[in-house]
Amino acid sequence: MQLHLSPPRELWPSLAARPALSVVDLFDTVRPIFESVEQEGDAALRRYEERFDHVLLDDLRVPAETLAHAADGLDASLLDALRLAKTNIERFHAAQRFSPLIVPTAEGVVCEQHAVPIERVGLYIPGGSAPLFSTVLMLAVPAVLAGCREIVLCTPPDRSGQVHPAILAAAQLCGVERVYRLGGAQAIAAMALGTESVPRVDKIFGPGNAYVMAAKQWASLHGVAIDMPAGPSEVEVIADATCVPAFVAADLLSQAEHGSDSQVVLVAMTEAVAQAVVAEVERQVVELPRREVAERSLANSRILVLPEEKAVVAFTNFYAPEHLIIATERPRDLAQQITTAGSVFLGHWSCESAGDYASGTNHTLPTSGYARAYSGLSLDSFQRKTTWQTLSPQGVRTIGSCVAEMADAEQLAAHARAMRLRMASVEELAVSEEDGAIEAIAPLVRPNIQALAPYSCARDEFDGGNDDTVFLDANESPFGEDGLNRYPDPLQRAVKSKLAPLKGVRPGQIFLGNGSDEAIDLVFRVFCRPAVDNVVVLDPSYGMYEVCAGVNDVECRKVPLRADYSFAAADVLAATDAQTKVVFLCSPNNPTGNLLPEAEVSAVLRDFSGIVVLDEAYIDFSPGSTWRTRLDRYPRLILLSTFSKAWASASIRLGMAFASETIIALFNKVKYPYNVNILSQRRALQLLEHPERIDAEVQTILGERERLRVALIGNVLVQTVFPSDANFLLVRVADAPAVYRALADHNIIVRNRHRVTLCADCLRITIGTPEENDALLCALRDIAAETTA
Repeated sequence: MQLHLSPPRELWPSLAARPALSVVDLFDTVRPIFESVEQEGDAALRRYEERFDHVLLDDLRVPAETLAHAADGLDASLLDALRLAKTNIERFHAAQRFSPLIVPTAEGVVCEQHAVPIERVGLYIPGGSAPLFSTVLMLAVPAVLAGCREIVLCTPPDRSGQVHPAILAAAQLCGVERVYRLGGAQAIAAMALGTESVPRVDKIFGPGNAYVMAAKQWASLHGVAIDMPAGPSEVEVIADATCVPAFVAADLLSQAEHGSDSQVVLVAMTEAVAQAVVAEVERQVVELPRREVAERSLANSRILVLPEEKAVVAFTNFYAPEHLIIATERPRDLAQQITTAGSVFLGHWSCESAGDYASGTNHTLPTSGYARAYSGLSLDSFQRKTTWQTLSPQGVRTIGSCVAEMADAEQLAAHARAMRLRMASVEELAVSEEDGAIEAIAPLVRPNIQALAPYSCARDEFDGGNDDTVFLDANESPFGEDGLNRYPDPLQRAVKSKLAPLKGVRPGQIFLGNGSDEAIDLVFRVFCRPAVDNVVVLDPSYGMYEVCAGVNDVECRKVPLRADYSFAAADVLAATDAQTKVVFLCSPNNPTGNLLPEAEVSAVLRDFSGIVVLDEAYIDFSPGSTWRTRLDRYPRLILLSTFSKAWASASIRLGMAFASETIIALFNKVKYPYNVNILSQRRALQLLEHPERIDAEVQTILGERERLRVALIGNVLVQTVFPSDANFLLVRVADAPAVYRALADHNIIVRNRHRVTLCADCLRITIGTPEENDALLCALRDIAAETTA
């Protein structure tokens, strides 16, 4: 390794230069390969495999039977290592799931951003001098989590035409079914263009040598996306006097052994540290099986001695390493100043090889200085973002003139006309939206409710007063601290004003109650005549619908879910009659955990003439979209939500209903005065100040849900773990009552759903903290061991 003591900045470009071949110089090599594959298809692929990988292939695809039995010949400890690494990678990447953004940008205007999977992806796995089966996990796990419909994997065969069994085992473990024996530029061409055997993909992922990288960049010029431009692997280690020279040397060598074109850079803060590390490198390199490869790499590598922290940071940001290990006394302080690195490893115990295999982060990273502009691979790499926007008539009123004015200024008359036609139609509406809602709701309301006058409160009339207002209207004690002597705001103005923009609704469309259960009860009290009317619910679903029906003497008709827990609008509509006032739907459903099909929900809203209550208590844990943005379109729709789930505040018992102003006004007629206590309101206001914390906690729960799902599948007691879009899992076990009791004996309490329709031998398990989930898994392992002993 070349030693440079305090090199001046003018030398940094030469010191940061990579040894790899220029990708552009290789375009003349990969171009004819693409042309041949495009013209000849599989025949060209077989010819190139014979030329470059020295093997004659009849079938390019690895047979399904070979893939299914790939793990049979693997050492058990390696298989266990693959499973552990996969679990950690799944946990970290599942936590990256994108929550849809729903932002009311102006009154009546709602903008949304949603993540959708890339349909067809190609994964390239190097398999030449070192079969990188770990890369299978790094690419396939996020592809599966993202929901990519078709995953194609290409990897070079050996001279007997076989693929390394660990690569196949990793693919099989991840659920990848299409594996092809193809390497080099020809594999990239096959995935980019498609042949008789290999499907064309939309985006190509994976590392490779300079020829593979040139082929990927050539593919990107022909309509196929790639993960990132990249080259041979590299690492930079920053080391001060607190480092362990043996650790640093091992880290440098672990990257050098990748290939002779790999590069390692040591930035030492003293010359003594540099000399100590060099001595360790010389001692350790002779012990490596890939010694010759590592030594060739070391010849292209450098040591810089930079005593000043400022210079260390500046050089690192200039070099933009793929991997950066900070082996210093205060690594986090340095890391916060680094703006260009693919992946950072903090402290003396964090070796780069942990990230390569099993810590959970992705090892597919930008090299050759591309960390200045590119991120490493993540779940986001396998998804696309698309935006939606919804304008109500009020939205047209709000921004219509702005849009038309700007379109006129750009001389785009059709743009202006498209908005002005809508502006004219809005003004011609004979009935306002709210009048339309009143017309739709009026026939459904119980006559005695319509006759009620709203509860009168002087504080409503005077908008709650101010700091100088003397309250002598509600017979409270005038003494007391912290405002607890006073009745709370009967309409909870402060909470609604904070909640409305976050939820994309107007304050007048919000009802706050003691849990969403209060809103459920009000639905019966406002719309259902005792002993006359009926409601329809799905079975199984949230039990309080039936409880409230019984309390209010209203018939509750149950429509069974289908075997896959979906439902059909036709089945629901068939159960209704002239006395059916309400249909209750829960999505994601409790206890089954699944989103209800949007098309079927839409059909119920379209064809049922009564009230539709859509319970969205678990929507924050789901990839589905809330229906809140469609309230103006459906005046008979009531949405339920709660602070008990994603907002992590079950103890305050604060629930929400979102509906038209007409329905909310009816609720406010019937509810008891001051139904939400002041402590609950204060807690809600605190939460609403920092919604980003809630988003972070939701992502943690999603990661834990996936980790728990994977771990439960491996327990002998578990027969089925049902897919979930909620913060719980429905799990079928061998004997639910027995397992439930055994878990209770281990101080683990879950919900026994054994007697619920379609849930025989099922337990419902709420996602807890990582420690609580570990305790559950440990208890289940103990119970399984006791059962099979």
